[in-house]
Amino acid sequence: MTMNPVMIYQPSCEHNLRVAWYGGESTQLHFEKLNIQGEWYDRDVRTLGSGLPTGIKEMLLEMENYYHEGIILEQERIYQMM
Repeated sequence: MTMNPVMIYQPSCEHNLRVAWYGGESTQLHFEKLNIQGEWYDRDVRTLGSGLPTGIKEMLLEMENYYHEGIILEQERIYQMM
């Protein structure tokens, strides 16, 4: 059974990468990529060091920052494969 994220950060121009939080007491954010079968899989997982943010704005900021860091990680992976 596949769980659906409770909250997603994915810019409108992006179709293949996102940051997801699966809710509950989880303190993990998942940087995910869409595969050719249409399934999301983890490229990286980060634990929020200070626990869950207390508000939506703080969580959105954490997700947005992690998304930008994930993009850099993806670019580094591509560069290493060259």
